[in-house]
Amino acid sequence: MVLPSPQTTPYSPKKNLIWRVPSIVWVRTTVCLVVSISIFLVLSLYIYRDVEISVPKAKGDKPRLKQDFSYRHGTPETDTSLEEGEERPLILYAYHEKKNARQNARFFINHGLHAHADFIFILNGETNLSNDLPTAPNIKIIRRDNTCFDLGSYAEVLTRNDNELINKYKKFILMNASIRGPFLPTWSRECWTDAWLAKVTDTNKLVGMTLNCRPSRHIQSMIFATDRIGLNLLLRRINTCFPTFRSAVEAETECTGIVMESGYSVTALMTAFASDKDYATKCRHTDVLHQNKYYGTTIHPYESMFQKANRKLAPEQLELLTKWHERSNYSSWDICRKAYNIRKATRLMKEKGYDLDFGL
Repeated sequence: MVLPSPQTTPYSPKKNLIWRVPSIVWVRTTVCLVVSISIFLVLSLYIYRDVEISVPKAKGDKPRLKQDFSYRHGTPETDTSLEEGEERPLILYAYHEKKNARQNARFFINHGLHAHADFIFILNGETNLSNDLPTAPNIKIIRRDNTCFDLGSYAEVLTRNDNELINKYKKFILMNASIRGPFLPTWSRECWTDAWLAKVTDTNKLVGMTLNCRPSRHIQSMIFATDRIGLNLLLRRINTCFPTFRSAVEAETECTGIVMESGYSVTALMTAFASDKDYATKCRHTDVLHQNKYYGTTIHPYESMFQKANRKLAPEQLELLTKWHERSNYSSWDICRKAYNIRKATRLMKEKGYDLDFGL
């Protein structure tokens, strides 16, 4: 007896739901998966490799400090390869020996230096601050007599050797040791120099902490961020050796006008400035860098990133923030390296044809 063969139904992909998905969806899904894996691998390679870096502080073990900075942050050759395709800004730090200035400079050395900008410390007069500076190829020292005040010293250094530094760099930060910082909230992952220089645009050529509206409206000069165009405008007024403090202050108050009369805008980090698009031409307040002079309050450095530290401006706040940031081991070497690596990853992915933008 022969049993009948069981009746079989031919396999039909049309009856299987997975085969009902259009092929274009599979193609797009595959492409998205490949892109996602590529992004993950690039970011893992360029960002997370630096998580364990710990930079020693300038105060204390000085010989070890120099050795660690030199070892961990490379030689001129490796720094050059890391920065291929990256435009490095120049930061000038004007310093004259005073107790408060030394405290501010040490804080900046501990928390403001990083590998993705070039720093020149202008040491005006006798000082041993160089003993606190790390050994790194992007950190230089210029010693000079204590003349011309800060604005004049910037100009003297920038115009040396037939404007060598002006022709070499495209973006600049000019700052002095009367301010302490950078102070950034714990949730911020932005490199402080990136935050300042991002506000320098085709139309905006001068960035500062605050705007003083008396006697004339001007960005206060304890820190300036600008580019080559803006710097050349500033040099029209500051490229001289100021004989007196008053003459230097007069130059400070006139710098903003020169920039605006040339058709460009200016910006201050203080939040009040952003509240009115015409703030730079309408404000009437006096110097906000005094106790309770910022619309009845005292300006917080999380607004301006730096605090004017050579005045009795919220001294308890300054002491607490200094202590907390020191204990937190905040390091621009780490933060700015990671920010740079994100930019580098974005650039590499764009070179591969992916239109990506991480917002940096």
